[in-house]
Amino acid sequence: MSHFREFEKQAIRMLAMPGLGEALVEAVLKDSEFVAYQYTGLGYFLTVRHPLLPMERAVFDEPTIVGRIEEYEVGYLVFVENRELMLECYSAGAGEVPADFGESRVSLATGSRTLGHDH
Repeated sequence: MSHFREFEKQAIRMLAMPGLGEALVEAVLKDSEFVAYQYTGLGYFLTVRHPLLPMERAVFDEPTIVGRIEEYEVGYLVFVENRELMLECYSAGAGEVPADFGESRVSLATGSRTLGHDH
């Protein structure tokens, strides 16, 4: 069971596949254990656990990915450590990120090229 929405999966694939490989990322997206979700007002953290993830800390921050809904812009980072993967969504514009940000149509882009629209 996946704990990620389609746009989150897309962001994780883009950020983590170069370092973790396609097979591991797809396994995590398909079959991971939910650990935590924390909304901060300026974004959120979504953490899952999978036995094939490495113990060593790794941070995946390239390419720069921007998610957009109307006037809101967010960025994404992926952290891996202790067999856990944490997706961070943070405000890339001015102000707060609405708590229901991910419930709307999110458009992901790197630079000026739009990558897709997903729920």
